[in-house]
Amino acid sequence: MRTLFVSATIRSSGNLHLLVSSSFLSYPQQQRRSLWNTIRNIFINNNKSFIIPSSNSENGIINMSAFKRAKLSETASEKVIGTHSGSFQADEAMGCFLLRQLSEYRLSKIVRSRDSAVLEKCDIVIDVGGEYDHNTKRYDHHQRGYDERFDDGGKKDFRCTKLSASGLVYRHYGKDVIKTYYPTLSEEHLDFVYVKIYNTLLEALDAIDTGVEMCSDGSELVYKDTTGLSSRVGRLN
Repeated sequence: MRTLFVSATIRSSGNLHLLVSSSFLSYPQQQRRSLWNTIRNIFINNNKSFIIPSSNSENGIINMSAFKRAKLSETASEKVIGTHSGSFQADEAMGCFLLRQLSEYRLSKIVRSRDSAVLEKCDIVIDVGGEYDHNTKRYDHHQRGYDERFDDGGKKDFRCTKLSASGLVYRHYGKDVIKTYYPTLSEEHLDFVYVKIYNTLLEALDAIDTGVEMCSDGSELVYKDTTGLSSRVGRLN
């Protein structure tokens, strides 16, 4: 099912300002015109967000105003996140950020080391240690024979990249992070957002970290980097 995200605001001038996701252009012209008129009519006296699913009904609309963003606690968890020392990359930076959104690791201390004795004392370790084991909360991707890829319902074999540290964290904790911010999301919407975030943000971080060429044969992009986050984080070293 295609899903179209739309938001609207009434500016101080009184003008209606609509923002529509790029997937809007994939709809047939007749349907785009009908959807646009429907959106305009709904939002003309409101300031809300909606999800418009593609279906047999051109005007099928789900009100998103009930999905309120939760306010997170400012109390820091006593648990410790471990990662490697030295130059840092976007994958462990993102992995640590995602973990620190969860109540279990909220604003947790981050220890940067390559000393196994130090890392052994951490509650969770990412991007170092040569081990991937969810049971022991170890999430490295540098070991020989590693070939973990994002699986969004049978499409694992078509992924261009292995999971980096951020991808592994997202695999196991991504939905929990999303639910932390939006606890009232339905399972259907949660699944959609989970895959969408990976496709538009996390996949590029994985691919760049694992050395995948964006256009390996010079003809077709195998992934898209829409944020430049990896290079922006790299410049902070």
